[in-house]
Amino acid sequence: MPSLAELLVLTSSLLAIVALVQVASARMGAPESTLLSLVGITLGASYVAIDSVAPEFAAFFFAPLISPDFPAEAYLWLFLPPLLFQVALTVDVRNMLQDAAPILLLAVVAVFVATGAIGLGLALVAPQSLVVCLLLGAIVATTDPSAVVGIFRDVGAPGRLIRLVEGESLLNDAAAIALAAVLMSMLTRHGASVSWVDGLTSLGYSFGGGVLLGLVVGRAVAFVLPLMGNIASAETALTMAVPYALYLLGGEWLDVSGVVAVVCAGLVINGLAKTRLAPRNWDHVQLVWQQIAVLAGAIVFLLAAVRVPHLLRDVAWHDVGYLMATVVAAFVGRLAVLYLMLPALSRLRLSAPISSAYKLAMAWGGLRGAVTLVLAMGVAENTALPAATRHFVSVIATGFVLFSLLVNGSSLRWVIRQLGLDRLSTQDQALQQQAINLSTEEVEATVQRIAATFHFQPEAAAEVNQLYRHGLALGQAPLAADLNERERLAIGLTTLATRERDLIPDYGNGIVSVRNLDAMMRNTGHMIDAARNEGRLGYNRAARRILEPHASYQVALWLHRHLHLDRPLAAALADRFELLICRRAVLERLHRYNQSRLKPLLGERMAGVLDTVLQARSQSAEQAIQALRDAHPDFTQALERRLLLLFALRQGRAAMEAMVAESVISKEVYTWVDQELWRAWQLGIARPALRKQRGGGDGK
Repeated sequence: MPSLAELLVLTSSLLAIVALVQVASARMGAPESTLLSLVGITLGASYVAIDSVAPEFAAFFFAPLISPDFPAEAYLWLFLPPLLFQVALTVDVRNMLQDAAPILLLAVVAVFVATGAIGLGLALVAPQSLVVCLLLGAIVATTDPSAVVGIFRDVGAPGRLIRLVEGESLLNDAAAIALAAVLMSMLTRHGASVSWVDGLTSLGYSFGGGVLLGLVVGRAVAFVLPLMGNIASAETALTMAVPYALYLLGGEWLDVSGVVAVVCAGLVINGLAKTRLAPRNWDHVQLVWQQIAVLAGAIVFLLAAVRVPHLLRDVAWHDVGYLMATVVAAFVGRLAVLYLMLPALSRLRLSAPISSAYKLAMAWGGLRGAVTLVLAMGVAENTALPAATRHFVSVIATGFVLFSLLVNGSSLRWVIRQLGLDRLSTQDQALQQQAINLSTEEVEATVQRIAATFHFQPEAAAEVNQLYRHGLALGQAPLAADLNERERLAIGLTTLATRERDLIPDYGNGIVSVRNLDAMMRNTGHMIDAARNEGRLGYNRAARRILEPHASYQVALWLHRHLHLDRPLAAALADRFELLICRRAVLERLHRYNQSRLKPLLGERMAGVLDTVLQARSQSAEQAIQALRDAHPDFTQALERRLLLLFALRQGRAAMEAMVAESVISKEVYTWVDQELWRAWQLGIARPALRKQRGGGDGK
């Protein structure tokens, strides 16, 4: 067992190798996972040579990597929870929900199809039993999205294609690991009564229990996050406590899928934390988790790849034939899911159609990675299995990973370009061109100002601007020639709704209640969908929905009128007033956004149409606010004073933070003032009581 000092040195060395590989990947344009696998295999293969020259160094650095004292499953315990949790925290949950049906099909059903296709195919040609072949199929059924998504983004693949691949990766690890565990139990006879029915029942319980556990824990964490005092480091630390504890709680104590629980908890926190944390704090949480995931993914891949030569040490020629049979069966199984099952979802109206180009890219991009290697190592080290079984599974699984990385991974960019997925649609090309034209004008003006500031020659600024414009190869075709009025209106409305969703969290941090923020976020999601599918009518219909009094408001009003209970009505009135005030403030910011950003992009006439839509929404909000003021003048005035005080306190804190950053005041002075502001905030956060603010009727 290596000492703590040796482990620290080893970890530092691994981090240095990862850093060098990441730099090489960026400069060469090669997938990072492919380079990591090559470096790891090279290190593993050079162990014997280095051991003969420098045995002490080989024993110190290589031996713990190739023959560690901890089991292969420890790689999953250490690295899988943070990797899955980070992906769940960063995906666009709202957009992913639109493709929930195909994502679940690819993430769960496709794993079973691939397992069956590989298992049945190999059972016909290999001397192993059907259960062993199915175990191999489950191990290689899980896909690694890291390299695929990176390539897709580099070549500019469509966003929906990236979402499908990311969504698939969230749950297919869980499905493959759970299925492999059931098959392993059948092989090792840990329960003599294990049958297919028992295995499927156990699998269903594991999945369902993991989903429920993840939802409960995610909700609990989302409830606690606003109580962390708006301290970004504390909020981040709380999220870091979730994946490991949840993974072990589910897998070791409750006998449910810890992987599914971690993913579901991450998705819930992702969907709720945006309205519970300050935007800056949420960005901090995601940045920290992104760094954790990058390092964890690279290290586990490198550690697994180092042991590839060890796994392949007894490979024979007939194993190559089994490998080719596995590759063909896996590809056929994936094509069956993409071309037979996905169209069925479209016919049932459970999913928007997915083009053949998307399907081919997803089929060819089904790369395997670290999870498959770790599962293969677990089988190779399981002495309860016969030696022939361990050799068969570990060799074929390892060879499958190498084949997918070196063959599929190296050719995926070419496949995407051949399918035309790196080219923008006509609408996107027109918008891109107009956006480049507008940004170029801003860049040229900035270059001229910089040249004047540094007293450079005007000719130098003119030459730089000419080089910049020529480098972008700007076209001169006008936007109107490419997009009709309906398309531009749909783009404008969708953009406004998306921008509105981004602005809503600015009014959090206790100023507007979480309930209101969640309601507005859901409403903007409906507006985005309606604008895309139904245009202006759908957008307006969805926007009006939130202005209707909620059922809880009607109940509170009845309790106030008939039972003289003020507290429920006070809470309902305060919620409604905050929501309307926030909605009106956001609409005013959208007016300015439309004039400054969308008007140059979509044209003056379309900006006028969008302004008309926003103006109608503003008037509706203003009418609802005025109705509340007429019905409860004293109470609404007290609510206005409260909101103004909270805004003032938050602005004061921001101003003090800026003074500290600019060294105008010391941190000691800031700490004292911040404590005073916090005490004032605690006094001002309480809502006024309706009983003390009587001044009108009970109007709606």
